[in-house]
Amino acid sequence: MKRRNEILRRKIDSYLKKEQLFKDEGHKKLEKPFLTKSRKNFSVANLLFKISEQEDIRKLLNLASDFEMYDWAIIVSYYAMYTSALAALSKLGFKSKSHVATIAVLEHYYVSEENDKSNGNALGQKEIHKLAKAYAISEQLITKLIQTKTKRETAQYDATPAITREMAKTSLDDADKFIAKIEEILS
Repeated sequence: MKRRNEILRRKIDSYLKKEQLFKDEGHKKLEKPFLTKSRKNFSVANLLFKISEQEDIRKLLNLASDFEMYDWAIIVSYYAMYTSALAALSKLGFKSKSHVATIAVLEHYYVSEENDKSNGNALGQKEIHKLAKAYAISEQLITKLIQTKTKRETAQYDATPAITREMAKTSLDDADKFIAKIEEILS
């Protein structure tokens, strides 16, 4: 784990130098707005899934009977997860302009068993105690974020994506669990 933590620290330093990631204490105030936005995005993803599932909603919206939005349910599910990840970064005073940088910071500060306390970016003792349950994010949830990112990229950029109802449902379920875990950790 120590080796992984060192690799993550170097990546984070690189993202800071490339200005894909910023350390900004003022950004801490955006934690709650990011969580609110995350839940709103999750509601939109659910709505898209329901439109795809329910004929009566499609009729009400004057849509074709075979209209479905499973691809967009996946895309919006990912952004719901990502926005909650930005809330977790905000809690630490980070601002990210890169998805991979966001994932690296999330893994380094919330999954790693030991944080590099020798620099000014480390959590203070008070925050470490407050975020003691942070390890609960676990590598499995980080993996779900990465998997959903991959599904989102396929759904968004592939001209003939093989998006299924099951993929959309899995993305929704993963997003719900991920957001709930972030909310638990930040509360």
